[in-house]
Amino acid sequence: MINKTNSKIVIIGAGPAGCSCAIALRNAGFENVLVVDSSKTGKFHIGESIPPEMNQVMRQLGIYEAFYTSGHEPCFGSCSYWGNDKRGYNDSILSPFGHGWHLDRQAFNQFLIDECKIREVKVLSGSIYQHSQKTEVGYLLSVRDYGNNVEKMNADFVIDASGTRSLFATEQGSQKIIGTPLVCLGMRFKNKAQREVSKLTHLESTEQGWWYAARVPGEFILVTLYTTAEVINRLSLNLYENWMGMLKTTANTHDWIAQMEPYDNGLLGFGAPSYCLDQPVGDGWVAIGDAATAYDPITAQGIIKSFHHGMRVAELLSESAEGRGNNLPDFEGEVKAQYRQYQEARNHFYQLEQRWVNSSFWQTMHCL
Repeated sequence: MINKTNSKIVIIGAGPAGCSCAIALRNAGFENVLVVDSSKTGKFHIGESIPPEMNQVMRQLGIYEAFYTSGHEPCFGSCSYWGNDKRGYNDSILSPFGHGWHLDRQAFNQFLIDECKIREVKVLSGSIYQHSQKTEVGYLLSVRDYGNNVEKMNADFVIDASGTRSLFATEQGSQKIIGTPLVCLGMRFKNKAQREVSKLTHLESTEQGWWYAARVPGEFILVTLYTTAEVINRLSLNLYENWMGMLKTTANTHDWIAQMEPYDNGLLGFGAPSYCLDQPVGDGWVAIGDAATAYDPITAQGIIKSFHHGMRVAELLSESAEGRGNNLPDFEGEVKAQYRQYQEARNHFYQLEQRWVNSSFWQTMHCL
């Protein structure tokens, strides 16, 4: 049985899920927590908006005060053109949690790593998980650094927070039950003219997908198109001129970047998968965050879901260590129930748009 003093817990991944879990474990009294961090400094991470509810989550974790002073952009809700050409609002004026945030994701990820280190979590930076071997008491993990040096370490319990790669879970035989994935193509624009830009997140549905635009700290505007791989291939939207040409046809999104200049040398591409592991909990391990289940960004629940997973697993491990039963298997049922709720929400959002019933994109999304 895991105990808080001697058991070594290794977390694979230093994103929101992994770091929130490490911090929660240390808050609960676990003394030997190690995070394998494969992130590279200077790499751009796509910006995300987090809802007001995240403020309360971060307070529970004990990191809100430090986060508040770290320079992220307030987000007062969203405006959208969805289902018709009229602008709709979903603001946070009446939220008891305050406003949400537009994140500088690279800075946010580093902030979480720093908060881990403050709590004396050992962070193995520049290291990539390779493979594992089951032992009598846990696992023997092999980790390689960027200099190709391999380090082996014992773990009494492994937490897979490796994101959409689900490195450890898939190695243990877990499989992804895959929903319809999207692809995100975007670009940052520099607000050189210091033009005042709304602090609301902007959404606009079009015949070939939907556009997202938001402020990013540093006077940037991030503009992205979410669509399917089929649409991208058919219209060659991976080419800057074609992507920009489609952006110029939007009724509202293009106005956001008026008088602004592209900042990136080319389009930024990101996968936006949707899936749930058939087995997120195993013998001496658990998968959390995007390693366990990935959500379509239309639901805006990715980061808060990862925090909830990390904190919940820390709570369950603490109960086990304190002799209050082994409730970790319950986490699998919770993850799958949450995924079903997500699927219902996702289907609801896409069914609201009925203007382009002959579009291949909307036909695909209406068949979820």
